[in-house]
Amino acid sequence: MYLLIDECCGKALISVAEALGHTAQRTREVPGLGPGAEDEAIFAYARASGAVFVTINRADFIDLAAYGQDHPGVIVLPSVLGRDLARLFRAVLPIADEIMARQRSTFVEITENGRITSFELPAR
Repeated sequence: MYLLIDECCGKALISVAEALGHTAQRTREVPGLGPGAEDEAIFAYARASGAVFVTINRADFIDLAAYGQDHPGVIVLPSVLGRDLARLFRAVLPIADEIMARQRSTFVEITENGRITSFELPAR
């Protein structure tokens, strides 16, 4: 799975993803996006490149996905410190991979306490 990781998430998530057999890139390293890229541009890039987007900005990307555009998926992490973020990402990634292999346009979310849920937005 190709993961596009929001710049608000630490770069340690790259090594977690790669250790689990995925390809990962931070938004700030993508030509045409770079540091401080707008959410709309990030979401459009993820859709066009087939990347599952990883972020802690839940509301922003739910709003973007609510327009009914098909997307490869979004993994939502809680806003926690680096070591805890990496641990939670390591826990959610295999489950997200399994869910997103079966179904596009899905959000997979993990809470601070490790509870994992998935959901789709209703079509508009």
